[in-house]
Amino acid sequence: MKQEHNYLDSSIWYKEEIKDPYQTFAEYFSAADLVSHKKTVKEALNAASSDHIWGKRNPGDLLFSLGQLESIINAAFIINKEKKKSPLFIENDSLIDPNLFRGWIGGVTDWDYFPRMLSLKEYKDPYAAFKRFFKFQTLEEWKTDLQTISEYALVKTSLFEACIGIDTLSIYIHLTKLIEAAHLIDVRENTHIGGHIKNRLGVKHF
Repeated sequence: MKQEHNYLDSSIWYKEEIKDPYQTFAEYFSAADLVSHKKTVKEALNAASSDHIWGKRNPGDLLFSLGQLESIINAAFIINKEKKKSPLFIENDSLIDPNLFRGWIGGVTDWDYFPRMLSLKEYKDPYAAFKRFFKFQTLEEWKTDLQTISEYALVKTSLFEACIGIDTLSIYIHLTKLIEAAHLIDVRENTHIGGHIKNRLGVKHF
């Protein structure tokens, strides 16, 4: 098995040292809600897999979003090395309690916040999703795929035309699981962002 290196060694866009991976999650979900982050992953993969260029928006927006995604991959990598498990024991009769999955950003419904990809085991213990994420691919392999996806999302040539064998469906599923798991950990374990209580940030949402 390929040896894992320090997450900074493989960084493409996000080259900051992470001192608190949980605050990295908090910052990620303060920048945009769960739905928006998952949509960006889907749009990037769709663009890379077709002859359409990503969204007709500034290419820098995609690279910024992928840099944010890289930040939570790095944070999850740090946490996964510690072999952590959820501190919460969730009974089956409380699975749909909004306190377990409801984000703090307004304008998004409970249904939108509820994870779609996670298994029951992963929903109860999101750290299990991190383990499967890095079992599927090493940190370096994830970074290589992200860089390749970003390149082909911004040109008309598709991954298929370039004969690049990336399993985009599996990539989509695992990245979505990662985002949902990080979101659940943020909801359940983070009460602050940079020292400010989440529901008192006064952020304006559109």
